[in-house]
Amino acid sequence: MKDTVIRVLLLLCLSLGLTPRALAVLDHVQLPSLTDDSSVSFKDFHGKFLLLNFFEPDCSWCYRQMKVFNQINTHCSRQLQPLSVGVHGDKRSLRQVLRRAKVSYPSALGTQELQQMVGDIPATPWTLIFGPEGQLLVKLRGYVKFEQFLASFPELCGQNHANNEQE
Repeated sequence: MKDTVIRVLLLLCLSLGLTPRALAVLDHVQLPSLTDDSSVSFKDFHGKFLLLNFFEPDCSWCYRQMKVFNQINTHCSRQLQPLSVGVHGDKRSLRQVLRRAKVSYPSALGTQELQQMVGDIPATPWTLIFGPEGQLLVKLRGYVKFEQFLASFPELCGQNHANNEQE
């Protein structure tokens, strides 16, 4: 049922086209990468669906969500881009989670500026989905299964992928 709700919300937001260009507000924000010495810019994700996920250390559901995002990164079109942002932890502890989950997509350290822009993070994992034009489509609180993303993005993620990487 939850996957049906997600799909309906995404389709409704896309069809109405009434959502603001929320990602454009974040364009000037540069986040320190958690995988190297570079930075991550939201401008790099224009033209794609961005799955912006907030995680923290010692969060088993965050770890599981990262495993799902690894599947998305492997099996879905490059038009569907995950990005994990670490909060409530230091770089060392956040990097440990990323290494343990074998994250294969961009990840960054959440900054105070970003947290002020998105507001309170109600719980982790917390995912914001932005459309290709930068519009905020939906906010998802908690863990979302790979099959739910498949159902929500059938044109970008073929329905025939087995869920063999989840724990």
